Amino acid sequence: MTRELKFHIELNVLNHLGIGLYSSTPAVVTEIISNAWDADASEVKIEVRPEDDLILVEDNGHGMTFDDVSGKFLKVGYSRRTREANGDRSRSGERRVMGRKGIGKLAMFSLADQIDIVTRAENSDVVAFRIDVLKLRDQANRANDAADIPLDYPVEEIDVPADFSATHGTRISLRKLNTRINRTADFLRPRLARRFGVFGNTFKVMLNGSPVTRRDAGFYGDFQFLWHFDDAARDDVLALAPNLAKFTDETTGEEKTCIEAINALILGAPPGLTVRGVIATVDLPAKLGKGDESLNRISVFANGRLFQEDILSELGDARLFNSYLVGEVHADFLDQDGIDRATASREAIKHDDEEFQALRRHLRTTLTHIRDRWDEWRNALGYSNAPEKNPDIETWIASFADKHDRRAADRLMTSISKLNLSNNDENDRQAKRLLYKSAVVGFEKLRARHQLDALENITDVLSPEFQAIFTALDDLEESYYLDIVRSRLEVIRKFEEEIVDAKKQERVAQKYLFDHLWLLDPSWDRVTGSEQWEVTLTDELKRACPDEEEGARLDIAYRTTAGRHVIIELKKPGLYVAAKKLEEQGRRYVDAMEQFYREHPDFNGMQGKSPIIDVFFLVDRAPDINEKLARSFEVFNLKFLTYTGLIGNAKMAYQSYLDVKNKVGRIAAVLDKL
Repeated sequence: MTRELKFHIELNVLNHLGIGLYSSTPAVVTEIISNAWDADASEVKIEVRPEDDLILVEDNGHGMTFDDVSGKFLKVGYSRRTREANGDRSRSGERRVMGRKGIGKLAMFSLADQIDIVTRAENSDVVAFRIDVLKLRDQANRANDAADIPLDYPVEEIDVPADFSATHGTRISLRKLNTRINRTADFLRPRLARRFGVFGNTFKVMLNGSPVTRRDAGFYGDFQFLWHFDDAARDDVLALAPNLAKFTDETTGEEKTCIEAINALILGAPPGLTVRGVIATVDLPAKLGKGDESLNRISVFANGRLFQEDILSELGDARLFNSYLVGEVHADFLDQDGIDRATASREAIKHDDEEFQALRRHLRTTLTHIRDRWDEWRNALGYSNAPEKNPDIETWIASFADKHDRRAADRLMTSISKLNLSNNDENDRQAKRLLYKSAVVGFEKLRARHQLDALENITDVLSPEFQAIFTALDDLEESYYLDIVRSRLEVIRKFEEEIVDAKKQERVAQKYLFDHLWLLDPSWDRVTGSEQWEVTLTDELKRACPDEEEGARLDIAYRTTAGRHVIIELKKPGLYVAAKKLEEQGRRYVDAMEQFYREHPDFNGMQGKSPIIDVFFLVDRAPDINEKLARSFEVFNLKFLTYTGLIGNAKMAYQSYLDVKNKVGRIAAVLDKL
């Protein structure tokens, strides 16, 4: 009887976890390496060939028999820790296994659409098969939706490759790779080095022919100060960190290296919980920005494998000191009992766990000690730990006559200067510049509010105190208006860019005018909720003009703050419209609006009176207009603008303000410099 290999998976597992649970090449390859470790392999060879659309991973572990493949590997959710005699130990008993959930094999499905596996256990036949991920997905989609019905997907048995001669071990070939994920060896090497703490003589990982070592992590050479939980970790890192700082002790004259032991025993936790590893700082935060990722983090490992990529974000804050930190903390106790503390993706820890909370408390206390020592060592080396002062901010603070204002502003701005918002120096400066601007405006607004409260105690409007309050308010209002003017000029610039395309002119103009009525007249701003788009007034027009056959359809209608109504009619670019035609259409709009108000006397509190109605026609080319039509245009408040003229008028109005404003107020001057 022929036996058949089937991929056995519960639908609720596939639906809940998803084939795309893992989102990067390092995460996928990490799962395969972990399986090799659990199989007592001493060597894992990885070949990355982007040109062949292939990643090949081969180990010399125990390998698998046909029954192992069928009953364990192809059964998602099979956990060796609970189902095998060795429990959390490998078959040799020498290693604590890294696998726990039995779902790591799903990681491969996020990276490749075709997976070929060839494996042999000692003294057994080779088993070779292929998983077509696209077919598996399709079958899962067509399967019954009931969560308790399993999906049995028959895998395809394939010929054993001619170059597979291992007496035991497993080869996994990932083909038809996900093009959205970086698959190069240069990308993979440092990230694998940062995900494991077990690479060495007894467990080698070779990538494209050369070993992956701890040095490949890429940050040890930048260590300036070092703190270690255990001597073994210290000795390992000292071999990789040649640039640790040294200073001369002022008391003894002795030269000392900036390295210190820190408490490994976790206090206030179950007895015996200890950590291993190191925490270090670099001399410049920018050194922790490697390419497109930040190494400014403290990673947590358990049983030699990354357990949580970064815990620093949960311990620290945005203060300057934290931006210098990097570390590797090994907390094996998190994965050495019957509790599964890992999230589904195995890349973070469940935060409600008591022992994890104890670890967080211990690390938070540890960082407090490290921060104090960091200050001491930096001072000994001649660094200034005072944040860099911004001279424009200092000038602004000095402008306050009230010492309480100066003190409050200084505290606020100092707190901003101490923040680290990016390990990229330029990005950090830009982000702080925005914060400074916001803080200046916010502080001045609160200060003005406080000064207005002081008006109650002022009886002489000619007094210096009264004049000072009004000067402060003038400065604040001017800074707001200057900001508005510059913003509007930027909108005009963008409008000008888009409106050059004649095919888009009408739609572009409609879009911008709807949100920016001030393009027509700087004194206009719409009342919120007053705008209407493509309004139909056919009924009103027919009642006002019974002989009228056409309706009145307005492109945009507004009610302005002054109670006026603005109607904007956009004519198609390239279409010439005579002045007489515009006059007739404008009169119809006015008649229809007036009829509407007569029939709705309570609308807007007008009591049946008609508001002033302005009708604008936006045209491609200005029409010829005689004296009689000009008077009619004036009587009915009809106006026309060309598309290009609209831009020119708006630009001139706002630029003129900036041109004559050669002396800006105190606040605006500070904001300009920032």
